[in-house]
Amino acid sequence: METYTYATVTTLGDFGPWISKIILDLPGSVRAGDVQADAFSAFCARRTHDGDIVMRAEKGTPLSLPSQGYLRVVDAYPCDECGNRLAEGTHVALVTCEERLTKCIEGSVLGSQYVDCDITVTQVREITLANDPAPLSGLVFDESRAALCPELDRWHVGEMLEPVDGISLKYGYYEPDFEPVSPALAGPFAKPASKPEKAALLIYLHGAGEGTGEAMWEGPERAYTGNRVTALSQNPIQGYFRGAAWVLVPQCPTFWMDDGVEQMGRSNKSIYSAALNALIDEFIAAHDDRIDTSRIVIAGLSNGGFMTVRMCLDNPGFFAAALPCCAPFFTENQTPQAIAALAQTPMWFTHSKGDELVDPLDTALPLYHKLVEAGADVHMTYFDHVEDLTGRYREADGSPKKTFNHGVWIHQFNDFCRTDLDGTNVLVNGEPVSCWEWAARVER
Repeated sequence: METYTYATVTTLGDFGPWISKIILDLPGSVRAGDVQADAFSAFCARRTHDGDIVMRAEKGTPLSLPSQGYLRVVDAYPCDECGNRLAEGTHVALVTCEERLTKCIEGSVLGSQYVDCDITVTQVREITLANDPAPLSGLVFDESRAALCPELDRWHVGEMLEPVDGISLKYGYYEPDFEPVSPALAGPFAKPASKPEKAALLIYLHGAGEGTGEAMWEGPERAYTGNRVTALSQNPIQGYFRGAAWVLVPQCPTFWMDDGVEQMGRSNKSIYSAALNALIDEFIAAHDDRIDTSRIVIAGLSNGGFMTVRMCLDNPGFFAAALPCCAPFFTENQTPQAIAALAQTPMWFTHSKGDELVDPLDTALPLYHKLVEAGADVHMTYFDHVEDLTGRYREADGSPKKTFNHGVWIHQFNDFCRTDLDGTNVLVNGEPVSCWEWAARVER
């Protein structure tokens, strides 16, 4: 039996990357009114790097079952080879739902890996062709020709040229577009602003789940796709930096909190400090004609939130601003000497009450108060809990989707961090700002 090819389109969501479209490559042309979602059946088997079916116990159930089944297809339409809608075309896009079977990453907050979504699409109803009296029937699509992800446009990967202490860090980075924005694309109410000749550099440090770990065959892409760090390469965050900001996302082999004795202890030291400093210097040197060294912003979540604070402690005054999110920088290490060094960098903390993994009472809250007492430029957005604020995700009863309180980086990437610890808006020149806008406007 002859089979046909397909492509997938991946969306980078708040809860990880997922396949949002399947593009079928047809042997003929179809019109919009002649194709419906129920004409196709899509089956997906999620496989590990070794080709085995992923075994998974869903929440509330002790039994691990194969992660495979039929996908929900909610729409179908003619398109081009990239999935763009057409009135007539030789490709059909199947729109799928964000669910377990379409997820491209499997794991937990402490460790994750990419999985292969092995898809077979079967045509179950005839489709009328645009210029052929014989309808299409019984087609099977089981060979992937491409995995597309438009949100990764201008993202690249690299690795340190010179290891430090035997450590060579891989990284992903976003190269901004310095071309002027067309007034027609900017919109009638946009403020006219030319892009800078030299752009800010945003450094983002991933959490525990996005390190290399045992997935040595993977590249550093998981470091910036696992938790949607790619939001930094999109509006509105790029807009705060005049439409052009570099993004650098290093990936560590174990955990940023690894001090050489314990991988996630309480020493607040890291074997990666020297290598990370060297990588930042190397990256700046490679793009020195396009990076504004007075506007280097560092941020990170969880394990990377710790490393954000650690880097500010090791490099007082080097960074224009720092945005640690749910950072485990423990009380016993918040010495007067550490506070004096950290006070030299403007900081904006993000945390949530009831954080299941990093107790704010033992980390961010006392650190924030000590920095306030030291006269530092410091803010802290403190959420009561973490639930969806975008309107995209709902519980079965229609209420906003609840997630674990440690996952407060979802709000940071969605640009919802706007208040200080007392609940008032953070102001710059009398104007309310978000944490990213503040980072773009803070004066070094």
